[in-house]
Amino acid sequence: MSIKLMENVEQRDLRAAMGHFATGVAVVTAADAGGRPFGTTANAISSLSLDPPLVLACLRRESETLAALQATGRFAVNVLGAGQRELSDRFARRTAPDTWRGVAHRLPDGVPVLHEAVATVECRVHEIADGGDHVIVIGRVVAAGHPDDHVEPLLFYRGAYAALGDDIAEEASAEPSPEIALPSSLGALRMVALGGGGGAVEASVAVLVGAPHGTHGAWVYLHRGCLLGDALGSRDCGSRERLHGILRRMQTSGQPGVIVYHRDGALGFGACCLEGGSGRDEQPLSDTERSAVDEAIARLGLRAPVLLGAAVEEELAA
Repeated sequence: MSIKLMENVEQRDLRAAMGHFATGVAVVTAADAGGRPFGTTANAISSLSLDPPLVLACLRRESETLAALQATGRFAVNVLGAGQRELSDRFARRTAPDTWRGVAHRLPDGVPVLHEAVATVECRVHEIADGGDHVIVIGRVVAAGHPDDHVEPLLFYRGAYAALGDDIAEEASAEPSPEIALPSSLGALRMVALGGGGGAVEASVAVLVGAPHGTHGAWVYLHRGCLLGDALGSRDCGSRERLHGILRRMQTSGQPGVIVYHRDGALGFGACCLEGGSGRDEQPLSDTERSAVDEAIARLGLRAPVLLGAAVEEELAA
């Protein structure tokens, strides 16, 4: 085994290196001052001290759960078992009207605690510290529960779920997809070529914003390009303007994202611009578009991606 040492480490290199540290998976839960429950899937969880009893959790600054626990000073850590990937994926997304639908939980001290968790730790906020693009929340444990029997944990390793005894040698040895860095009017962006569906498909690439590899809840947007729109840029193309808006939204939010740029020659020279642009974004996905999105999600190891765009989100949410 050889180890490559790097200076001036980029986000993706740090993520890849730390991805070799296998972790458990938990859902951090809290309720806001009005009692609305929130939950966030996290693996940056650790026991910190036995005397006094302290644990820590690292949450993104934009996290709704973080805002809730800061408002009330209370939260819980719910450790997941090997059969609970659905719960992990559910709480990796931003809270929606149906997020908590069917999720059994109790509310000790007003904090939602998941019935199905294999272990739970209820906390009062002890201290909050700066953690760069995350916030380090230290909690003083007020209650803890766990089973007496052995329960297989849900693990996370190199951007994917794992379990004890999994044979991961084949996955770990796979070569990452080659990336090309290109300058643009919106800054430097990295691109990964996708296979496409053959036929009249002319272009299909994943444009990476930030470091989405292996992340939960990364934003994904399908852009339907055309030759005329590419030539005109954003000046007369409604769909192109929307693309630029999505890119800026990803960049300013700090949320990692992926633009699946897909141009289908069967749609003609100016299918987007000459038809008004925005209406085309609402059309159902073609087979080649669906394949491109699926391939981007698989290649980048995205977990529970949030798909932007009304028609696309509705069609691919499952």
